Amino acid sequence: MFKAKRCWMTALLVTFLCGGQPLLLAGPIKLTEGQVKAGCLYNFAQYVEWPASAFAGSNSPLVISVIGKNNFGGALEALTERTVRKRRVVVRQISRIEELGDSRILFISTSERGQLAHILGLLQAQPVLTVSDIRQFTGAGGMISLVTLEDRVRFAINLKAARQADLRLSAHLLKLATSVIE
Repeated sequence: MFKAKRCWMTALLVTFLCGGQPLLLAGPIKLTEGQVKAGCLYNFAQYVEWPASAFAGSNSPLVISVIGKNNFGGALEALTERTVRKRRVVVRQISRIEELGDSRILFISTSERGQLAHILGLLQAQPVLTVSDIRQFTGAGGMISLVTLEDRVRFAINLKAARQADLRLSAHLLKLATSVIE
């Protein structure tokens, strides 16, 4: 199991995974790494503002896609039908970047390391939040890199890449990052 105590989003994640019902807990929470990372994706969406033109309409869903091997277990499916800023969350698994469609968050699996430059090149300046746990992801032009340090998930942000895609990241999210590339 993955130790997630002290992760900035544990309380929200636990409430979320328990159907919105808060729980009183006697000790540390043990979540899988996939659950923690799925919770991070959901929380990132809360702190990112997309341009209005990124969505076809006010009722358009917020689509989260995973390209490559899905290491989340069933944790991502728990996000389905949740909402972020009144938008229903939809989760998709894609095998090629050309299948991205109307996705606004893309998790790039480590299995796609060899295709990373190609994927990021096609997404350059598009309003898609890119997230990965590939080593040196933000240095390669990705927006949010998930890093596991001492059994805890942390993240780094490439603010320059987010700005180029016309995404606005909240100051709260930036403050929680281990590093920010401007």
